[in-house]
Amino acid sequence: MLALALVVITKQLGTATRTTLRADRSIRLDAICLLLLIAYFLHFALPARHGGFREDEMMNIWTYWYLGAFKSILGFVKFWTPYYRPGGVLYYLPLYHFFGLNPLPYRVVQICLVAASIPIAYYLAQLLASSRAIAFLTVLALCYHPYVANLIFVGAFIYDVLCGLFYFAALTYYIHIREKTATLRPLQLVLFLALYVCALNSKEMAVTLPAMVLIYELLKSLPRANWKSFLSWSWRCAGPSLIAAGMTAIYVYNKIYGTGSVIRFDAYRPSYSWNNFLTSNARFVGELFYAPEKVSPTALLLLWAAVFIYAFWSRDRMLQLMAFWVVIVPLPIAFLIPIRGGGCLYILLFGWAMICAKAACDLIALVLDRKSPNRAIRVGLVSVLALSLAIFTHWQNQRLGTAANLLSVGQKVSHVISAFDSLNVKPAPHSTVLLKPDPQLFQNKWQPLFIASLIWNDHSLEIWIDKVSEIAPEQLGKADYVISLTEFKTTVIR
Repeated sequence: MLALALVVITKQLGTATRTTLRADRSIRLDAICLLLLIAYFLHFALPARHGGFREDEMMNIWTYWYLGAFKSILGFVKFWTPYYRPGGVLYYLPLYHFFGLNPLPYRVVQICLVAASIPIAYYLAQLLASSRAIAFLTVLALCYHPYVANLIFVGAFIYDVLCGLFYFAALTYYIHIREKTATLRPLQLVLFLALYVCALNSKEMAVTLPAMVLIYELLKSLPRANWKSFLSWSWRCAGPSLIAAGMTAIYVYNKIYGTGSVIRFDAYRPSYSWNNFLTSNARFVGELFYAPEKVSPTALLLLWAAVFIYAFWSRDRMLQLMAFWVVIVPLPIAFLIPIRGGGCLYILLFGWAMICAKAACDLIALVLDRKSPNRAIRVGLVSVLALSLAIFTHWQNQRLGTAANLLSVGQKVSHVISAFDSLNVKPAPHSTVLLKPDPQLFQNKWQPLFIASLIWNDHSLEIWIDKVSEIAPEQLGKADYVISLTEFKTTVIR
């Protein structure tokens, strides 16, 4: 009996040791994959640190500065109010407080935030696909795409960066729990909803998350036909997505009908039509597949049909989720004219990357035969595919001149900031300042006010723009400072 017990214990220890070794090996392989992905991303992203400010950024920083930290953070907490993207306060105000209008820290932090999304997206892809190869190929395509590169090079796309980061984080956290067949406990539900609110506060693209979570649950465990089972499923499985959907309904209503709603501007007012929906999505898919003008609405419908057939024929739950993903995720921008693109397609890119990575791995498995014992050949083919994608991306990046073109954005703002700095004038508190800018300097005529306010950082100043501010002629004559402004030079007239 003692000998038998020793044999059993030895076998159990051997099994536990092998399990531990496999887990350690898996962790090491994942770490290597992530290091490669981050190094690949940085190869393309590091030149972005030399970028300047875009005009939109001056308005963004000024908005949070004007409201102040307390009101901006209050707007972040009250996500249902029509504050303009209060998530940006987490990024802009701390950087402005410590670094002023030096663009380098802003660009470095933006690069770091995109880099932080890489391990989250990698783990999400692994959870969904249960495949390291698919996760690696997916994130390789996601972490840098020349047509989505303004996500890194243009500061005004920080909202897309933050939205993507929190969107992926919320979905990853949720699926991490649900793949263990566990339901969310109250504290876990609060954390999931908090991540979702952060995504909502960053950009309106996040409104699709509850729909994706609900579809995930429907694909994972369809409720049975009787009411008792359906109610149980609704409470245990669909509950978080339905709560998030309720929050979304309040958010959307206030964004559309609330005071200060963004849809009062033509660029944010949706134009609902089947034609706009197809045309926009055709453009989105064209950009992601490096053919922005060549995907027609008919080709798009055929492609969507092929994806759904492939997903449901293969009975792959991840593919089925991604089939819905590529149709639903772009809905918040699909009806906006002019058509969006670039960094706005960050979350959508994940879906198409997952589909293409799965198709590529299925093709490799089909060619080699699923029963093939030679794992090394499969790894080699996936590596060759990954290397080919990296080379192709680098070639496209060079062909399109992505870095040079995007780094030129913001030069004018940098010149004006330098001109203000060289003036070396600090108006006394409670002074009135009249700015007389070159009429052709900025498309947004209020831009000089934003820049001057942020450089002087004094809420007590009253700054007017000549021929733009609504002020009486006698007030103009009593201005304490009159300053003329061109792109490269500022001059104190009085």
